[in-house]
Amino acid sequence: MKDLYYILGTDRDCTPSELNAAYQKLARKLQPDEREPDHFLEDHFKEITEAYQLLSDPDQRRKYDAAFKKNYQRRLYYFKIKHLNVAATLALLLFTGLFGWYVIKILSSNKEKKISTTMPAVQAPVTTPPQITHHKKKHKAIAAPVINQSSVLAKDTVIHHSIKPVLTNISKSVATQQDTIQNQSPSTYSTYLQANATGVIYLHELPNYTSTVLNKIPDHSKVTVLEKDGQFYKVVFDGQTGYVPKWTVVNP
Repeated sequence: MKDLYYILGTDRDCTPSELNAAYQKLARKLQPDEREPDHFLEDHFKEITEAYQLLSDPDQRRKYDAAFKKNYQRRLYYFKIKHLNVAATLALLLFTGLFGWYVIKILSSNKEKKISTTMPAVQAPVTTPPQITHHKKKHKAIAAPVINQSSVLAKDTVIHHSIKPVLTNISKSVATQQDTIQNQSPSTYSTYLQANATGVIYLHELPNYTSTVLNKIPDHSKVTVLEKDGQFYKVVFDGQTGYVPKWTVVNP
């Protein structure tokens, strides 16, 4: 919608006399010359003439002012809505970027935790029970005199009768030591514990989850297994004896 007051160069609250004076001033400047026709001046002169004719009539001027004001308010409303939409779009993009960054950070931290919990389980050393080798050495040391005694018996019959009680005592001691070796628990060994995602293993007083917690054992701690009791192992950690779940013990 054209601003007729701007075309005539007057204020919106100008009086009829000021409106007429502004029109006369422009008309003298833009009066077309019949000898040298100028289309630009002719169109501009026609435009100011139409504006003056409309604004010089009080009824038409009042209708024009109301229509212009309504049109101006509508344009202002759409201008504000446009800028609000732009601001809302920028805010949404910023929120989406921050949320995506937060999700990526959480996923990367979870991957690092999984790697840190699985690597020690692969590299856990396998230890052999030292007592088995110790018993074998004892067995060899005891078995050697028996062979020597048998060779002596083969040479002399008289010596055979005098040494017979000795051989009986030696065989009894060998049998006793073999029974001791068989009665000893082969489950006593040193190994490591592996926790779940919490990273902590509870040392219970009794072989059940509801018993008193004696200590908290960190992940990948070294313990000594004393015996196996169903779903729990009896272990020694830092001078304390208690029970831990079976799934936490890394079998050698």
